[in-house]
Amino acid sequence: MHQPPPYPNYYQPAPRRKQRVFDAGRFTRGDLLTVIAYILFFILGGASLIGLIPGYMQAFATAEQALFGINLILYVTFFILAMIQCGPQFFESFKTMRYHPVAKWLMLPGGWFLTIMSTGLISALLGQLQTSENQQALEGMSHAVPLPVMLVVTALFGPFVEEYFFRHLLIGKLSRKLNVWVCAAISVVLFMSIHFVGAGVGNWTEVVPYVMLGIMMSVAYILSGKSMAYSYMLHVINNTVALLMVYLVYPLLPSQGI
Repeated sequence: MHQPPPYPNYYQPAPRRKQRVFDAGRFTRGDLLTVIAYILFFILGGASLIGLIPGYMQAFATAEQALFGINLILYVTFFILAMIQCGPQFFESFKTMRYHPVAKWLMLPGGWFLTIMSTGLISALLGQLQTSENQQALEGMSHAVPLPVMLVVTALFGPFVEEYFFRHLLIGKLSRKLNVWVCAAISVVLFMSIHFVGAGVGNWTEVVPYVMLGIMMSVAYILSGKSMAYSYMLHVINNTVALLMVYLVYPLLPSQGI
């Protein structure tokens, strides 16, 4: 007797797609030259030479604007250099959103929130959180630099440059030689340290936000398949919220004298 074909099982779940791991590639001569330039200008103080250009300081109304001008030149320059070195890999790594997209979209604001909550909890347990010199400089610039301009430099260019160095190079490329979690630890330590170059650490609790942010972005980078695009988006959210707080919320607080 002829048997009818079985009905398809419409309730069978679709197979889960395995997370793709993006190849950061090998360390190139261009990477080396960009790293050397970064060390010279950001770590060894080469950026201060810009202020010695005749007429540079006189072109600005305030010292904060002059300092921002230096940062603008540096970040635009290094944004271009970093884009030349890793642009194709960066744009390709946006494809990480094809894998577990709901979880990844939720974790962008969720990761930022977890970082803030972890920082607050650790600070409450270990002592009052101190405002770093870096944060104080940002608050000072808020009175001299318009928010849209600051957003472009601090929330778009800055995160790209830092993700190139601290995630793409120190984890993505270095993990070809070392264990990826060892690379992540190196990345977190150097990411935290760079934010205190020149200013130093007045109180050790100042490092907590940068350590937690470095950990969150390093873990996000690794778990997203070494996607620089994903850690960059998380970094952009963090810096954007921080800027909006400084420009729009802080002036309304009683401590600001309003």
